[in-house]
Amino acid sequence: MLNLIVWLNLDYYTPLQLVLFGLGAVLWIVNYVFIVRNVIKNKFVEMPAAVLCANFTWEFLWAWIFVQNMGFAIGLGYKLWFCLDVFIVWGFYKYGYKQVDKSVVPYYKLLFTFAILSWLAVLYFYIDNGLDNPIGANSAYVINILISSLYIFMFLRLENKSLLSFTTAWTKGAGTGFISLMCILRWPENTWLISMCVACFLMDLFYIYLFLQYKKHKAAQLS
Repeated sequence: MLNLIVWLNLDYYTPLQLVLFGLGAVLWIVNYVFIVRNVIKNKFVEMPAAVLCANFTWEFLWAWIFVQNMGFAIGLGYKLWFCLDVFIVWGFYKYGYKQVDKSVVPYYKLLFTFAILSWLAVLYFYIDNGLDNPIGANSAYVINILISSLYIFMFLRLENKSLLSFTTAWTKGAGTGFISLMCILRWPENTWLISMCVACFLMDLFYIYLFLQYKKHKAAQLS
């Protein structure tokens, strides 16, 4: 049975492309682990709610409903992303009121559930209609644009920035960066995808810059 499993698809991808994606996937796993750690430690979910629902449904669909073509080993990574995201979503149901305005607190669970179901329908039909690429990158980068931009807005809006993790910031940026490079090498003709890769890279750099400036300012205050 194991001989029938294609662990890594070396017919469609080069070893370099698989290594780049693998590095990005591992960094995103580290990212999720630190988000989970902060849910436990700070009782706060640092992934913005508006995009957490989209990210969760994308990972559910690509882990369990649709099959990427990179191989069984990469598929295990997709499933691990989803399993970690389950805990993050649970954390939002429990502590998500800390992210939203007071007027929204009575309704945030209902609104979050509706958003999950809406994204589930939209992404399912997008993928099922053949609009995505073989690894789900087209839809993933639409969501990643939202992730990268909303992290910046949340950082600027949040008074208690100690609730956010610099490790989460740089692993998100580096992980997406490795996967973006892989996408550029494999699909250079997909200019729509490449434009989103570049936009995410620039926003992630800016988020890391903001975080470093905050850490520098905080260190100056303590000295």
